[in-house]
Amino acid sequence: MVARSLTTARLTLRLPIASDLAAYTAFAVSARATSVGGPFDEAKAFDKLAAMIGHWELRGWGRYVIALDGRPIGHCGPLDTFGGTPEMTWTLWDDNALGQGLATEAVRAVIDHLLTDCDWPALKVCIDPRNANSHRMAARVGAVRSDEPGPVRWPEAQTYYLRKEAA
Repeated sequence: MVARSLTTARLTLRLPIASDLAAYTAFAVSARATSVGGPFDEAKAFDKLAAMIGHWELRGWGRYVIALDGRPIGHCGPLDTFGGTPEMTWTLWDDNALGQGLATEAVRAVIDHLLTDCDWPALKVCIDPRNANSHRMAARVGAVRSDEPGPVRWPEAQTYYLRKEAA
């Protein structure tokens, strides 16, 4: 069973909640959201956070909010809207959280939990070809590049896999 929260040395990974909306919206309307299909307007940011919250209800698992000292700074975790191998995602919302290894710490904790504790066989990672930081993150956490095209909703994405045997 997928845990509803995880902790690391510095972080709490928890289910998204309504009070995360302001922090998520600040990211979603910014130029930094370009690498995830944005920037978005406030209405779309609301819809996207509502989808994160609802994913847990519909699937029983989903993306965690990354909290540092109780403050939401990003999200990471699996997404599955179309079936198939769940997609591992990550994004830091807070500019002040960049460059401290926080995303790597969070992503590693989620990958370890899903592939080891929950015995999932694999996670897919889809990354914008221009998002150099996420490509470096994929390498850091052991993702292996695939020749598989991106999903129908994002065909230009570059695809990687994280597999149980590599965890």
